[in-house]
Parts: sequence; C-alpha cells; structure tokens
Amino acid sequence: MVPFDFDQEYASNFAYSVLREFPIQLIGQGLSIQGLFMGPLYFYYLVPFFAVSNLHPIGGFVGSAILGLVIITTYFLVAKDLFGMPAALIASFLRAILYLELDHDWNIAPVYASELLVLITWWCFYRYWKGNTGILVLLGFVFGLYTSIHPILFPFYFIFLILFLLKRFFPSVKTFFLTVVAFLVPISPLLLFEYWHKFLEVKKLVSLFTDPSSSESISLARLTYYFKLILGELVRILGIQFISKELLFVLLLGIIFLLTIKKIGFWKDYFHQTMLIVTFAVFLLYYTFFPAHVPEYYFLALSTLAILYISAILSLLNKNRILIIFLVLILANIAVSNFQQLIHLKWNNPSLITLYHKDFIVKEIIKRQPADQDFYVSYIRELGWNFGFDYLFKYYGHQPQTKEAKPPIYTIVIPKSLSPGSIDISSGNIGLILPD
Repeated sequence: MVPFDFDQEYASNFAYSVLREFPIQLIGQGLSIQGLFMGPLYFYYLVPFFAVSNLHPIGGFVGSAILGLVIITTYFLVAKDLFGMPAALIASFLRAILYLELDHDWNIAPVYASELLVLITWWCFYRYWKGNTGILVLLGFVFGLYTSIHPILFPFYFIFLILFLLKRFFPSVKTFFLTVVAFLVPISPLLLFEYWHKFLEVKKLVSLFTDPSSSESISLARLTYYFKLILGELVRILGIQFISKELLFVLLLGIIFLLTIKKIGFWKDYFHQTMLIVTFAVFLLYYTFFPAHVPEYYFLALSTLAILYISAILSLLNKNRILIIFLVLILANIAVSNFQQLIHLKWNNPSLITLYHKDFIVKEIIKRQPADQDFYVSYIRELGWNFGFDYLFKYYGHQPQTKEAKPPIYTIVIPKSLSPGSIDISSGNIGLILPD
C-alpha cells in the first residue's frame, strides 16, 4: 500500500549514496522553491533502516512507520502534561486511527515528520509560559531541526518572539549560550554548504523577497482562501461524515467560546486561548504574505494542533456516564469512518500504483532479460507517474540503457487505461508491454 514516487525515490537514492558512494551529505531534498534545499538529518535518520533492508526501499517505509509510532507516543506525553490522562489517551487514539495520518506514515516525506517537532515546540512554549527558561535549550535544538525537516515551521520563530514579549522570562547566560549552540548544531551542514557555495540559498531568498516578478500576488482572496482551508481541516482530518464542515466549525467555535467564558477545564489556563489565537493568526498572515506558492500541507502545524486540542475538548466529556457514552459514540464514528477510507482507498483499491506493483514490473523485466544484454525501457504514462523505476533497476543491478532506443524494448504503461489492448503483464494499475 505504500507509494514509491518522487519523495520516496529521493530518500532511497540518498541512502544509496551514503552507503555505497560517499557517507557525507550536506543537504537533503530540494524544496518547492527552486534553488533551495533542506538539511540532510531526516534522510540520515532513514539510512540505518535502508541498511537493514540492504537498500530495498521497504526499509525506508519501516523507518517512516516507526517515526509514526514515536509521534503517537509524543501526542500521548504532550497531551498528558497539558491536559491530563483522558486527553492523552484520546489524542494518541486519534493519531493512530485517522486515515490521513496513516497515509502520512506510509510516505517517506520529511514534511510529515514535522508533526513531531510541532508537538515538542508547543510543549516547550507551554513550559516557557510557566517560567521554565531551561527549556530554551531543547527549543533551540528543535528550532534548528526545522531546516532539516521542513521550513513550513518557520512561523513558530515569530510566535516565540511574541511569547517572549508577553512573558519576558530572561534565561541565564549559560542557558542562552547553550541554546545558541543547540540551535547551530542541526543547521551546521547547511551552513557549511552555504559557505562552500558562496551563499547561494541566501541570495535566492533575498531575490525571492525583493524581486516583485518572482512573487505571488497578495490579495484578500488569498487570505480568505487560506482561512477557509484552515476551517475545513477539522472535517478533513477527522473524516466525520454525519456533520458538515460549516456546522462542525460553528459547533466547535461555540463550545470553545463557552468553555473559555466559563473557564472550564484547561481553558482556565490563559496559555491555551492566547497562544492558539496567536499561532493561527501568525500562520495565516505569514503564508498570505509569503512571496511564493503555498501548498495546503504548509498548514500541517495547525492540523497537528487541531488534533491535540480536539482531543482535549473531547476529554472534558469524561465527567459522568451519559457524557462518556456520548464520547465513545463520537470516537467510534470517527474510527469507523476512517477504517472505511482505509479499506476503500488502500486495501481494496484496484487502481493503486505502489512500490509493490512497480517492484513486480521491474522484476518481470529483469527475469526475461539476460544479464549481459542491453535493453531499453519506454513509458506510456501520465506526467510524473514513472518515478521509482530507475532506482529499482539500479537496486537489482540491471539498468536499461538510455542513449538509443534499440530492441529489446519493454514498455511500461501507467495507468493501464492509456493502452489497454496492448498490455501483456500487469500488476495493480501498471501494465507491461513485452518486446515484439
């Protein structure tokens, strides 16, 4: 059920380079803005798993799944400290069964690992709000990790600045020094890369923010679009089917307003209402004025906080038997709805183009092709659907030649509907046309 497309092939090639070619890599995957790169630490995390699988891509997915288990555990620990045991159990339960979150765990993509950093960042904010300045060392390290996981979390820098101005808890000289060091350690590979390449990324960032021709237009329509996107996240994440997203938003907003006014449960603590408003406002404004295209996943931090706080709100139903029964019914509906998505979209989906099917097709070609004979592979495909095949041919040690299309020629068809009458072998939604 796992995909093997651009992100997953990049991670596989990164591990291949580290284990077979040269162990030191200063940068990771390129970002959506051409000329900018993230740090390499996320991909180094995956390297041991690729080593265990002898560089087969499945090793990377094992590493990604284990990271998903770490994220579930972190939801539990953070929610327990902020809201108590019932919220911790609900948060970890939701993160374990939500289909979209499972889908994230099946993708070797660093952006989805940022969920872990969001939770740790929020916990550090909470501890600093309570006067713990020693937590800044951990926060500095997490801030430095943003460059190696994904820069979609950069708005948290501005949020912390607001938090600092609100509380003004100054750390000791020792804590300040350790915080700076902790911040620099994870970004040191990128700093070295920038130094040796004459600060190419810095120049790109300067041009991005100063060249009007390269910037996305800023408008009220853009602000409105992102606002609606954030509101729709609640229904999209939970997969609730019995209520519209508009009604769910109004209902949640009303509940939060009531709980805040009455100071019920954790809403007695001004951290939650203050920092939630600040965080949502900063992310919305930051990406409204961001001078480049902003995909939906750039708001993943808000989705993470939504799961955390929805769990906390639901935990307030743990008061008496009637409310507990209502809570169980809500969680059961969410679980059933997401399980149906899993069955329909993954388990019983005949149109998947996954690692399993791509691996099957590649092995079918190699099985028919003598090791000492050149061959050529062509594609009948939708744009970008042939990612992964090059790595699999490299992994199995029998790569097609690319200079000239000489027989024997194997043709991979993805999806199969592009040439249904010519396919000799198929797996999933991938077809293979054998040489004449």
